[in-house]
Amino acid sequence: MRRSGTPLKVGRGRKDRIRAEASRLLAAGVAGQVFPGGAACVAYREAGEVVYAFGTGGHLSRGGAKVREDTPYDLASLTKPFVATAALRLADQGVIDLGARADSVLPDVRSGPGGGATIEQLLAHRSGLSAWGGLYLDVPHEPGTPAARRWMLNESSRRSERPAGTKTEYSDLGYMIAGELLARAAGVPLADLIEQEVTSVLGIDREVYYAGTLGAERTAELMRTAPPTEFCDWRERLIVGEVHDENCAALGGVAGHAGLFGNAHGVAVFGRAMLDVLAGESSYLPAQALIDALAPRDEEARYRMGWDSKSGTESSAGRRFGPRSFGHLGFTGTSIWIDPDVDIVVVLLTNRVHPSRANEKIRGFRPAFHDGIMATFKG
Repeated sequence: MRRSGTPLKVGRGRKDRIRAEASRLLAAGVAGQVFPGGAACVAYREAGEVVYAFGTGGHLSRGGAKVREDTPYDLASLTKPFVATAALRLADQGVIDLGARADSVLPDVRSGPGGGATIEQLLAHRSGLSAWGGLYLDVPHEPGTPAARRWMLNESSRRSERPAGTKTEYSDLGYMIAGELLARAAGVPLADLIEQEVTSVLGIDREVYYAGTLGAERTAELMRTAPPTEFCDWRERLIVGEVHDENCAALGGVAGHAGLFGNAHGVAVFGRAMLDVLAGESSYLPAQALIDALAPRDEEARYRMGWDSKSGTESSAGRRFGPRSFGHLGFTGTSIWIDPDVDIVVVLLTNRVHPSRANEKIRGFRPAFHDGIMATFKG
């Protein structure tokens, strides 16, 4: 069965070669103090079947347990593609109109300029809202309470840099509003919405989830198996098994911009679903809806609706991913890149922020990792 583009022929032993290369690169990252450890999953099609090749390297932390293929990581901003995908599903079902103003669904944002942005503009980073803001430091209510959520949404809508729709600029605040808006429109909490429309449908609800909504037993398991991120001065503890992003934590651990945890396989399955949609082999989403979401909103825009695109020669995807590739990064050291022309998904999960976010060696590691994986895949 032919998929989008012209997939390269795959030979015997390719899975083993990819596994070895991924593990070698991860070990090099550990040796270079890029991160304590990491897991990778490369998903491609061979003889009509999807193959998942894994690589692991290092430990959860210095002296900690070894990273496993199923180690759960804080996905950080990899949450955004899941939220945007849920929005496309709701639009297809007629639950939302992507052209509707945010404040027509979410009264909490009526007092700020962000309320005038459309749902599509929020999701495509064209809301005009600031990239980020330390709202968690100023929230006058107990974190995680409805009052705290209302205050943070209202305040987010006020942090405007320019009129909506005039320029594409990455914005966490826009996704904070979008997540709550989608939940309000669907009539269920955001965590339930993502499970109903994305993870459960794709069979990965035990692999990708909001850590902030787990019961006691699963929370205890996550605390044992997840790698630590940073010591948080605001929370006065080392963060393990709870979201690293402070604004998300103040929202109760569930937000549109961050909060999901997941393992490499679960994220790769999500990426494969996008390829199946684009190839017209899945009814999960209308192909045209995803094609439209991936279209640039202006000539210089990198960001799409829920996704990043390849940015010239300096892309974190490296030099070997094609021009139609799309993906996303997470601040904690996570990423997914998808190339529809060669039918491949590459997921990289690390906790590069442990022990400190000041370590930015991941910037050089990511493109080298992707170049190595793609060279092995194409070799």
